[in-house]
Amino acid sequence: MSNEIEKKAIENLSTLFNDQQLPVSVNDVKLWIEQKVKYLLDHDFNALVNILYRIDVYESKAKQCFGQENNQIAKCLSELIWERQMQKFQNLKH
Repeated sequence: MSNEIEKKAIENLSTLFNDQQLPVSVNDVKLWIEQKVKYLLDHDFNALVNILYRIDVYESKAKQCFGQENNQIAKCLSELIWERQMQKFQNLKH
């Protein structure tokens, strides 16, 4: 992956999700996040909420993801997580 912002975002997510298996491409990252979120939805909702808080995903946007089937919630939240990570690291670069 050539983009330094993406690398930093992925490394940060790896730490937050406590998983050192770093995905290689952005598409892989989104699927990886989705799998992590789905697992936490099914097994440790409090940990998921904590991660969303630490990443600073906008609560209003996150609320829009809920009320669906867990796979859809995971997909929605993973997009928000990736979007927020990219925003944070782009802001740090400026």
